Amino acid sequence: MGIAIKSIKNGEIEFNPVIEPVSYSVKKADIYSDSTGRSAETGVLIAYLIRKNVYIIQLEYYGNDSQISKIETMINSAVLDVTFWDNGNYVTKTMYPSDREKTVNSLTSSRNGRYTLSFSLIEY
Repeated sequence: MGIAIKSIKNGEIEFNPVIEPVSYSVKKADIYSDSTGRSAETGVLIAYLIRKNVYIIQLEYYGNDSQISKIETMINSAVLDVTFWDNGNYVTKTMYPSDREKTVNSLTSSRNGRYTLSFSLIEY
């Protein structure tokens, strides 16, 4: 596959990830209108599609204090230009980060830790 996330541009600053994700998945979602639903008479779906194939990248990183801090800095913006791997090619999309979850896996007496950071990047 190569590098999962090639780059993330946060405003004018372009970042290259310092570590590879331990988990990486690409999902494409379809967005439907609130009016989408099933007919009360026939039970047949009445779909009002707004947009197809919206990318959602789910990521999980494992690293030390410095590595995880750099990943958090990379995604610290409401608008990100993300270049990522999908179907044998790199794709660039404008995205925003979801909520982030950080788990402390180990912490030494000198307060150096190992962390897991999980989040999604969602296409605008």
